[in-house]
Amino acid sequence: MKNFYETYFGLQGKRAVVTGAGRGIGRAIAEAFTAVGAEVLVHYHSSEKSAQEVVETIQANGGKAWAAKADLTDSDQTKALFQQVEERWGSLDILVNNAGDLLQRSTIEDFSDELLDRVVKLNIYTAIYSCREAIPLLKKGKKASIVSVGSIAGHNGGLNGATVYAATKGAIHTFTRGLAKELAPQIRVNAIAPGVIMTDFHRRHSTEQGLEAIAGNTPLKRLGQAEDMAAAVVFLCSEGAAFMTGEILEINGGLWFA
Repeated sequence: MKNFYETYFGLQGKRAVVTGAGRGIGRAIAEAFTAVGAEVLVHYHSSEKSAQEVVETIQANGGKAWAAKADLTDSDQTKALFQQVEERWGSLDILVNNAGDLLQRSTIEDFSDELLDRVVKLNIYTAIYSCREAIPLLKKGKKASIVSVGSIAGHNGGLNGATVYAATKGAIHTFTRGLAKELAPQIRVNAIAPGVIMTDFHRRHSTEQGLEAIAGNTPLKRLGQAEDMAAAVVFLCSEGAAFMTGEILEINGGLWFA
């Protein structure tokens, strides 16, 4: 007989695709999934070495994982990725839309057409393309769910040249709520809205002084860690969250209301 934890918070036997899983939050989610019994496809675009390291780490810890490359801003490559999933697994239980990036900070006045196209495609197209290809497989899965990674910026508009990025994350929140209604009751759809998480994203796009200031203004007096996000995603995909869909789960140390 399964214990309470395995029944409500384990993912034993589940098969999951985590996009952008070669580093940061995606990597933490992939490793957390396998720690509670899921098998994971570690998707990457340009981070092949990092993705292979994730797979090796998971396998060394007794988990199951494999890696595959695709540019998810390209619908044909996205289709090909999920064809691999179908050939290998036949169905799918979990999709995590984690791929995305700010790319660079820029005011709207200086925002080029090329940058706009890249940011919108990277943060919105990737999620829509992935969902479109994954849904037929998820319909064949076991108590399937989708979790997308939004952002606190999707609520507050972002800071210091992140307005377009924030707008795309707001779109992800709205997409989540709409898709949840579209796919209910067969597939649950939720999202997380991370606050400032200490990954290479903020090491590239934020200053040390700025991060220290944010930590000081956060009620819990620290920045988030990728593992904080991974634990929440495991919960959303588990039976413990079986009556949750269309939710945007805030994980920001209280920064939202500070």
